[in-house]
Amino acid sequence: MKISEIKKKMLAWRDFYGADIFESDRIKKAKTKKKLDDVLYDYSRHMEDRESDARGHFERFRNSLKLT
Repeated sequence: MKISEIKKKMLAWRDFYGADIFESDRIKKAKTKKKLDDVLYDYSRHMEDRESDARGHFERFRNSLKLT
């Protein structure tokens, strides 16, 4: 697949929650597939961090209820 096609798909893609890959400038400026893959790797890490933050927030709430 050509880099231009990959960029178009990346810019149009939305994750499960409807969020886009917020690094659109990096996508547009990328000259290689490696650079585009770096953007996807960073977004994957962002999703992991977001889930970790949400779980931590939930666990603090759960613990505040003192159910155990």
